[in-house]
Amino acid sequence: MPMIVDPDAPLVEPPARVTSPDGYLAAVVDELWAGVVLAYNADTPPSARNLTLNPSVEVDLSNTAVYAGSTRERITTDSRYGAACVKHTATSGTSGLQYLCVAIPAGTPIRVSAWVKVPGTGTTVFFSFRDATTTHGTATAGTPSVTGQWVRMTATYTVPAGKTVDRIAVAYTAPSGTVWYSDAVMIETGTGSPSDYVDGAQPGCAWEGAAHASPSVRVTALPGAAAVRHVRVVRQDPGARAPVPVRSADPAWAIGGVGAAYDHEAPLGVAVIYTATPVYVDGTTGPTSALAVTVPAPPPGPGDVWIKSVDDPGLSVRATVTSWPELSWEARLDSAAVQGSPYPTASQDVYTAAASTITIDAEGDQIEALVQLLTTPGVRLIQTRPDYHRPDQYVLLSGVQQAIDTIPTEARSYQAALTQVGRPATAGQPMRMPGWSYDHLPVRFATSDAVVGSYSSWASLSTDGVT
Repeated sequence: MPMIVDPDAPLVEPPARVTSPDGYLAAVVDELWAGVVLAYNADTPPSARNLTLNPSVEVDLSNTAVYAGSTRERITTDSRYGAACVKHTATSGTSGLQYLCVAIPAGTPIRVSAWVKVPGTGTTVFFSFRDATTTHGTATAGTPSVTGQWVRMTATYTVPAGKTVDRIAVAYTAPSGTVWYSDAVMIETGTGSPSDYVDGAQPGCAWEGAAHASPSVRVTALPGAAAVRHVRVVRQDPGARAPVPVRSADPAWAIGGVGAAYDHEAPLGVAVIYTATPVYVDGTTGPTSALAVTVPAPPPGPGDVWIKSVDDPGLSVRATVTSWPELSWEARLDSAAVQGSPYPTASQDVYTAAASTITIDAEGDQIEALVQLLTTPGVRLIQTRPDYHRPDQYVLLSGVQQAIDTIPTEARSYQAALTQVGRPATAGQPMRMPGWSYDHLPVRFATSDAVVGSYSSWASLSTDGVT
């Protein structure tokens, strides 16, 4: 759902979701607050399931049977997947092989595909949907687009009322004596395009039961996901010597491999890389997941600076700075006079952090928000466009002063002294997301059942439906 914090603000389209290649880590840029919502879910369901029991005859021809007029042979001199395929020799005008599958009940839509290699002497490939010795129907897959090469042929079918399908034959219409090959049969339920081929011997896949004699799935869940307790997320900024921990993910709770975090400290207008590492209950870690996102920088002009509260992102304000601070760095020198020498002995430490003042304009409803931000204790993060060449600063504010332009209803100017400090510690910090907390639930929902019905998971609730 759109992440709207101010109920008077106009609706916006749901932001784009970026996902790591393994699918475990996802990010949504929160443009309203210049932050990033991070979701980690290593307990994802299988992305594809093949109901064929022995789809690629890698070991033997079990759970297959001759169809129509043909002979069959398992060979290892050719294949589309794995090491083996089936060689068919037609003994009549139609030849093929039945592949047994999990029983599919009436009314179920089926997607079936098979890789075939045929000569130029035949016409069409088709699939026959059967229950033991009874054929319920067929579906034509057409003529292979090329000959002498592996081609994937597909078809769909819906099991008739009162019937069951427990095997599907791959068949080819060609004269007697024709030799052709089949491999990698994929039987799925549902509509849409067929999934990439799956069998339990393929990388990233697993058999549900006995190898080469049961359905198989593409495994997408992290092994041992149920034993994951935390996820640790770090962010690599451009030019930084090392990644830094994300404040709410150092670490974040991820019971069963599912957790969320919010990062409102990423630099603006440049790509950053997030890397998530699951931590198991015994303290060991699992494989990392990574993705890259860019938090947009504000356009030049009014409102081109973010002043963010590190402790409470909801206090953050996009402000107009009318006078950029003149930075000054003090040298730290220790010296002592040396008898008989015009030169002292001296040593120099690192320079102090920059000190400066800043002047900010505000008007209308922004006045109260800015006053609260400037006068509430805590570290602030000042960010702006990368082409301004003003690096992000963590600062403490003091000496806040207000000036009114002419009359109380007009804009006001604020000045504050800045003392630059190091980034506050991140370890063990809770997740804080602007404009969203458990205090908002009784305002939006009348009952706990309404809350449960509105969010699909705890992770979704924690981010107001963004994850």
